Amino acid sequence: MKWLLGIDVGSYYVKVSEGCIRNGRIILRRIGYFPSPFTNFKDNLNEREQDVFVKALKNFLSQHTISTKTGILSISGTGTVIHYFNIPDLPPGEIESAVQLEMMQVVPGGIRNLEYDYVFLPNGNKKTILFIGYHKDKCDFIISTMQMAGIKPLVMDYDGLAILNSFTYLHAEYEGIIFILNVGYKTTNLVIAEKDKFILVRDLPFGSKNVIDTIALEKNISSEEAEIYIKKGENKNEIKKMIPVVISDLITETRVSIDYFKKITEKTAQSLFLTGGGAFLPGLKESLEKDMNIPTNVWNPLEEIETEIPIPIDIKETGTIFSISLGLILRKIK
Repeated sequence: MKWLLGIDVGSYYVKVSEGCIRNGRIILRRIGYFPSPFTNFKDNLNEREQDVFVKALKNFLSQHTISTKTGILSISGTGTVIHYFNIPDLPPGEIESAVQLEMMQVVPGGIRNLEYDYVFLPNGNKKTILFIGYHKDKCDFIISTMQMAGIKPLVMDYDGLAILNSFTYLHAEYEGIIFILNVGYKTTNLVIAEKDKFILVRDLPFGSKNVIDTIALEKNISSEEAEIYIKKGENKNEIKKMIPVVISDLITETRVSIDYFKKITEKTAQSLFLTGGGAFLPGLKESLEKDMNIPTNVWNPLEEIETEIPIPIDIKETGTIFSISLGLILRKIK
């Protein structure tokens, strides 16, 4: 039994889960989050802000008496390279060269500046590869930051695949097409997957910040005031009316993704699972359900998981923000 830390560094919150797999079940020992002191952590390689982040993470781990040092991290959003392509039936020794040749045509400079991994996806008689890469300088920055905080990074995962790990583990009996939108502060992770078969993952440039910025502009108030405005119950109906317009691009890109998945698999999802910190934006669930004509449910993984200690009510109620960090603990290490 080996305890692991799943550390999800978001633009708004840093989410940390400490757990392990015991007798085929995930067991949580500690879980929590804190406001990110470095909102552009994955975009801006700033050493001064890095020091502030390290101090905040150290304080959090100390306050929560988290002693585990082995961490699983993840990336997504700006700078992430996601590419699907088919390759012919090649000997194992030639596959890497085929991948490099393909990526030279897609990414300037090829893969020499990327940390990357790829996986074969079942796709009929074709050999389809899902390639995910991230710039080496950004990877090095994230890894060095964690090492400064006393964490030993074991592996770097991708947010969308971590979310899929969480869902498939907690819904082992689910037989339909998995369709998830993880709405964060700046980015929405989209996952559409046929269990043990084809997987479609994307990062969409939408998050709760889009709603905050729209309100700030319309009301001529600051972003901080707009956040407070959203949280006030008396403004709920007004925000609901605004949501359909704000999410129009999200709807368009999501439909494109559904169409692509259907073209590949000849199948489509029958329901949508909404998670992430933006899952409870007033009117979001209802607008997605109406505009996409698909039943939509908010998915809170903390309502479905065992823990060694009771989860505080305030943490459990915000459980939608932990879909990634829980999936990181569940990652299979090869």
